[in-house]
Amino acid sequence: MKYKFIPDIATADIAFEAYGKSLEELFQNCALATFEVMADLKKIEPKIKKEISLKSKSIENLLYDFLSELIFLKDSESLLFNKFDVKIDKESKLSAIASGEKINHQKHHTKLDVKAVTLHMFRVEKTKAGWKATVILDI
Repeated sequence: MKYKFIPDIATADIAFEAYGKSLEELFQNCALATFEVMADLKKIEPKIKKEISLKSKSIENLLYDFLSELIFLKDSESLLFNKFDVKIDKESKLSAIASGEKINHQKHHTKLDVKAVTLHMFRVEKTKAGWKATVILDI
């Protein structure tokens, strides 16, 4: 399972848990869950690629910054993404390529507008199977 949505965590927010065998897979699955809230991922074509480079002091902050950057690109450049190639080094430096296209409301049948990632209950943890994150999105 890549991710699952958690009902009834917060009013006017969407919560999900995402999973990954590696940190890279966890970050990719968090990004997919974030964009599934906004549109049907199957209708997004990977026509535009955006490079993202981030560094942070912790994995939690790095994930928060990564998702926030994706939401910023959605807002500032009207982009939706459905493919993410993420690399994270031992110094918590991320380099990623997000692939998607400009928002077309007729094609993409947009759902909810994600405004931000919240810090409420935000968590990244190592598990026996790999990694797990809990994320709440402000809509």
